[in-house]
Amino acid sequence: MRGSRLILLVLIVTWFEGCKQIAYTTPPPMPGSSYFPQTYGSTWQYRDSVYGLQTDTFPLIGPKQDIVTYTINGSTTDFNSKVCYDATVKSQLYGKRTAYYYANKHTIGFFDSSPPWGFTTLDVLIDKAPAGYTWVSNPSLYLVLNGSPVQAINTILETDIVRVVNGQTFTNVVHTGINFQINVNGTGFHNIAYLDFYLAPGIGIIEKDASYYGYLNETETLLSYTIK
Repeated sequence: MRGSRLILLVLIVTWFEGCKQIAYTTPPPMPGSSYFPQTYGSTWQYRDSVYGLQTDTFPLIGPKQDIVTYTINGSTTDFNSKVCYDATVKSQLYGKRTAYYYANKHTIGFFDSSPPWGFTTLDVLIDKAPAGYTWVSNPSLYLVLNGSPVQAINTILETDIVRVVNGQTFTNVVHTGINFQINVNGTGFHNIAYLDFYLAPGIGIIEKDASYYGYLNETETLLSYTIK
């Protein structure tokens, strides 16, 4: 377990080689009414809780609370021909960074760098897919992590559900799940992390839960939002 957890941290790879910043000259593919708005000036604020266990390799004991704000900033970045709409991320604990939202042929997701993950790309949703639909994607630009192949198994778990987050009730919510897997020394792919996402139409992500080896490690829940 300890080796795989440490390997996961190496996702802070030299991803700069594959990216190129370009002008925000066209409207984003996902409008404000979608499950993943990318409109300029849209903002989301989340409460981020990271939990520590005594068996963790991370130096955390008990929950660590953060407030994180994402704002679509008007720039776009090209990652190996995948055009992303840039979001300025402000964290009370970790300062400022940039996340990158994309939508390609109804596949919606993002690139982001945050503890303990490092830089990853995750397909969060295929907006036309029914409940039960599964697809495979790669969470790394370079197909490997520390020399080992990685993959993500993505599933639409539920559609049109009701979800209450921080006292707010959201309807027509889509619930998706991602199994993050690695193949070390050719032994076959095995799970090292699992993520749940809940998305509401006209808003975007309202909740994210991340677990490692069956233990909940992080919960991120929506506090407020403004969609332009």
